[in-house]
Amino acid sequence: MSRFVFVDPPSPPGFVSFKHSHGGYGEFCRESRLKVPTLDLFHAASLLLDHGFEASLVDSVLEEHSPERCVSEVAKRKPSWAILRTAVESLPHDLEIARAIKKRCGAKVAVYGPALSAEVYGAEARGAADLALAGDAPSVFLELARRGSAEGLRGRPASEEDLDALPVPRWDLVDFRRYSYVTTQTSWGCAFRCGYCSYPVTQGSKWRARSETSVVREFSALRERHGLKFVLLRDPEFTMNRARTVALCEALLEAGTPLAWGCETRLDTLDEGLMWLMARAGCMRVIFGVESLNPAALKAMGRPELGRREFKRKVAALKRNGLLSYALYVIGLPGETKASARALIDFALELDTDWASFSMATPFPGTPLAAMAKERGWISAADPRRLTTSRPSMRNECLSAAEIEKLYLEAKSRWSAHKHPKPSARLSPA
Repeated sequence: MSRFVFVDPPSPPGFVSFKHSHGGYGEFCRESRLKVPTLDLFHAASLLLDHGFEASLVDSVLEEHSPERCVSEVAKRKPSWAILRTAVESLPHDLEIARAIKKRCGAKVAVYGPALSAEVYGAEARGAADLALAGDAPSVFLELARRGSAEGLRGRPASEEDLDALPVPRWDLVDFRRYSYVTTQTSWGCAFRCGYCSYPVTQGSKWRARSETSVVREFSALRERHGLKFVLLRDPEFTMNRARTVALCEALLEAGTPLAWGCETRLDTLDEGLMWLMARAGCMRVIFGVESLNPAALKAMGRPELGRREFKRKVAALKRNGLLSYALYVIGLPGETKASARALIDFALELDTDWASFSMATPFPGTPLAAMAKERGWISAADPRRLTTSRPSMRNECLSAAEIEKLYLEAKSRWSAHKHPKPSARLSPA
């Protein structure tokens, strides 16, 4: 029987990788203490195990492996197939590891991820691996295991799966308690199509969801099997469908609220009635995008203007309902100026959410932002395949890439000082 080893390759030099972010395109932070799993790796490995195939998992990001250590850990398991998850920023690095595994183990190597749907990434992967699959559908690997051959196999996004057939992840395949938190996903896709967002590209604009029964079963299993108390939902827009949100929260309440959880959504689809119900059903924190307050930037990206007053009202409602708030901001979208970016930073401090995250506008493949940036000659990165929101990869009509980076670093610095002020010298002990 074929033996499958699923691999989250080590982070590229100088970065910490989060390959499940941005719809699977990945995020690569210059520094981070967080350790977060790549969920689709666990779905795929668990699905094979549930159907009687041999599968294991090496999370080299979690273990902080060197490339050599990653290859050695894979080799110990004597795989027939080594399955590597890649992303836009890490592709060249991941392919080096794929080649090393193939040379060391003599195993066949597959590389997969939503990034490979972009031809420039797919072509490079096909040149280095026995199999390159665009998408992150676990059932593709079950099909590979059943066939025993990769001939004619095609990738597809997880959103095309039978979502209720997804297995409860086998977190015990790794030392999962070293993660900052584990994750799950209850819905895929987003109909809003904001110009900078990769979710509609990688998961589609058609929203699809798991049944309430499926989600409750997973929550209960995570508590009973692994003793977990919290899970972060990776849904692009948790409250996209109000009726479904209500039904899911009521089902969780009926099950005794097995876990605490957090989610990401838009404040314009979240009313106070939902906040109250979500909090009762175990929700602890809500992540949402402010993105920009510049009307020109919002219009260019097809995002409705919510306005300062409404953001303040919604954040106050979150706090009233005991929910932690986490706001997302983007520096350097089309139409953004130095003055409007600084006004955005000022507003972030004024809004005073529990956490805030700042990123630089990034032309992810297939997004309207990428098409606009390419057409207008704004993409300035030396290697356009290496994309992450924590380093500059484009300019706009008002700001150079260097100016965008400077504003981004200013935002992070001011937020850190706002939340963690240094004690006044006059108050320091003599």
